[in-house]
Amino acid sequence: MSQSDSGDQDLNEGLWADFCDHLKRIGDQVMRPEAPRDARTRAEGLRYLTHVLRSSLDIFVDHADPEFPVLYRPCDEIVKYGGDNPDSYYQKAVLSGDKRYRIKGRRGTIPYLSFLTQGTTFSEDKTMVSTGFLDGSSLQIDPDGSFEIIVSVEKSPGNWLPMKPETQALLIRQNFEDRSREQAAELEIECLDAPETPRPLDPVLFEQGLRSSARFVESTVELFCDWAEKWQTHPNQLPKDDQEECQRVGGDPNIIYYNSYWELAGDEALVVELERIPECESWNFEVCNYWYQSLDYRYQRVHVNKSTAKYEDDGSVRIVVAHEDPGHPNWLTTEGHPCGAMLFRWIGAKEHLDPTTRVVKRTDLE
Repeated sequence: MSQSDSGDQDLNEGLWADFCDHLKRIGDQVMRPEAPRDARTRAEGLRYLTHVLRSSLDIFVDHADPEFPVLYRPCDEIVKYGGDNPDSYYQKAVLSGDKRYRIKGRRGTIPYLSFLTQGTTFSEDKTMVSTGFLDGSSLQIDPDGSFEIIVSVEKSPGNWLPMKPETQALLIRQNFEDRSREQAAELEIECLDAPETPRPLDPVLFEQGLRSSARFVESTVELFCDWAEKWQTHPNQLPKDDQEECQRVGGDPNIIYYNSYWELAGDEALVVELERIPECESWNFEVCNYWYQSLDYRYQRVHVNKSTAKYEDDGSVRIVVAHEDPGHPNWLTTEGHPCGAMLFRWIGAKEHLDPTTRVVKRTDLE
């Protein structure tokens, strides 16, 4: 029986060509006039497009069934965008506000855990607006470390993560202090209103998902390229960012963000200082490339946090960003990049002390 005989709508014959043409136009973002023109940064920009595309296909094509949600990793050690945190283990799932879900888990030893439901995606209007939040510190946990969370629009007793009718996704953050010693929470999710088995691939939904995937790549890349252009107006400084804007693009409400741009000559170093550390769950600072991707934290020292930092005797912290190691215990490498983005976070802090910055000659630190 032909597809038309079965009553199914034909797949748009131009779908693949449209998809490829859309991706081709997005490549212009890497060539924006304010972006660095060296070959390495341009190559990283093109690789960045492939990273966002891989993540978008997970969201809108491969894991797009809200009746059979999958906890996948939108960012990991390879796929990076949006100022991904080297201390974070991110997980995401597609949801629907007209369904009910249950998350089962075992807490582990990871210090920070949070759950955020979202009502929009970057494919629509460059936002990921929150529709509900649950702080892991408020979880009711059994003596063996296990717990359950109901995710629904209507309030549920026990651990409840709110949704709204427009909810589309779940984002989970697990933040390490020391990956070598801490165990992440073990989590799984199920839809309580699902049929016994998934439905066959729907050509119409597939077409919608593929087009949404391309729009997600376009909006994500354009958004963070716009941010990079904005940050160049205050190089080598760390002003507090617009927190409402950070929340609109999926930021954690327990985190205060400082985003900016760094640029250093070969003999220069950027010194980031905190005169004291107020009471907080954690803090961290990371060095990114121009495209707002974390550098390779698997093999290089490109970030520092509350537990890994070396403190001064008076409780202050001094972090040094430089191309070569000046012998400072809190040195972070640039991996040879001439410029890039940088990001400081206060996590669950009672007070948000602004870091200060200054550029010095690297030899002055040796």
